[in-house]
Amino acid sequence: MENLNSPILSIKHLCVDGPDHWRAVSDVTFDVYSGECVAIIGPNGSGKSSLLKAIMQEYRSVSGSIEVSGQRIECLHRQDMAKRIALVAQHEHVDPRMRVTEYVGLGRLPHRFCCTNKEHDRAITQAIEDVGLAHKSQMYFGQLSGGEQQKASIARAFAQEPRILLLDEPTNHLDPLARLELLALIKKKNVASVAVLHDLPLVTPFADKVLLMSEQKMSAYGAPDILLQDEFMTPVFGLRVIPFKHPNIDCTIHHFEAASSNHCSPSIGAQL
Repeated sequence: MENLNSPILSIKHLCVDGPDHWRAVSDVTFDVYSGECVAIIGPNGSGKSSLLKAIMQEYRSVSGSIEVSGQRIECLHRQDMAKRIALVAQHEHVDPRMRVTEYVGLGRLPHRFCCTNKEHDRAITQAIEDVGLAHKSQMYFGQLSGGEQQKASIARAFAQEPRILLLDEPTNHLDPLARLELLALIKKKNVASVAVLHDLPLVTPFADKVLLMSEQKMSAYGAPDILLQDEFMTPVFGLRVIPFKHPNIDCTIHHFEAASSNHCSPSIGAQL
């Protein structure tokens, strides 16, 4: 049983090297608790995806530590790690001839010796229904649109029934409404979730905490209302933030525009 007072994922002063010994992540420290949603944000090339790969042990650790439920991740058996952590990568290579049910069923592989066929089928069916693909469950993966393939990838992660869900740009290829609905679904799952997000207006509805990355380092970590301010956004993104209260519900909406903007400069509006 998980200790709710202890982090389910704990990263301390993590430094990792990528291929050819280039520094992928430097001195990152943060904790994620059960049911908590964390958004990783930062400019392109700031180390967001590299951090997820580091957690998945794809890069070589130089110093620091990663712990899952109090255990150092390098001490976990690969199958035990797969039971605890699911990754939805930015780019996945899937055989286009696989049916959706077959692909989502890959998420059950870590549990293949400890669950009945009925339990496997239930988890697969529920995951496909959750992402809204029940009507396409027998279609081939290659017949799906880009957005539908993204949903199938998330369904595969749901079927894995992890304790920690890592997502690299999970709203990629989705239309604005589908993005909101999918992040709301992930949040409703009540699984510790760490998601790389490029769409800044989606951060506040989704995230309990925000990890701001810049130049492969952690720039700041905290609540969205704290980090989504000029103090943090302007140096890292070159953006100015205009917060205002939602007219109908108790939440803050953040509007983003270029810090050196005039009335003709582009802006990023909140999507609610």
